[in-house]
Amino acid sequence: MNINLRFKLLGFLIITFTFALYLLGFCQKNERITAEVNGRSKKYDVIETKRYEIIEVKDSPVTPEALKSVAEQAIADAEKDAAAHFNRTMWFSAGCFFPLVGPILSQHHQPFMPTARVLGKSPEYVAFYYDAYKVKTKKIQFNWALAGCLVGAPIEAYVITLVYRATRD
Repeated sequence: MNINLRFKLLGFLIITFTFALYLLGFCQKNERITAEVNGRSKKYDVIETKRYEIIEVKDSPVTPEALKSVAEQAIADAEKDAAAHFNRTMWFSAGCFFPLVGPILSQHHQPFMPTARVLGKSPEYVAFYYDAYKVKTKKIQFNWALAGCLVGAPIEAYVITLVYRATRD
């Protein structure tokens, strides 16, 4: 009875820790930026959400060389932002506590897009930025979840073996 209570408490703490880290991602602070619109500067309060907008670009006056430099800049900015805003603890914990589910979940989880970084940018920049941010974030998520899986799986196998031996006697 005492061992069963310990395992229930341990399971409760693990689940609470994992979901608390996940919920902390929703408690991000608002960001105030200033952007120039029609020659006047305006202040915006930006809240990051999971809302995506599709922007249709018609007859872009951008040359292929300029588009290449816009793409390179957007990709570099997106990769830098993805590495800076990534929650390593959450994905390592997900891989550690849920060894098979964590890495799979990391590939299906849609990351939050930092909308403040693309205000006032061209539609081409926004498109390249969002694509690069999503790819880089999913890659980092998978790597950290896999690292947690490699650490957590042997530990969980050992704990399961101990539990099996204790209940067998």
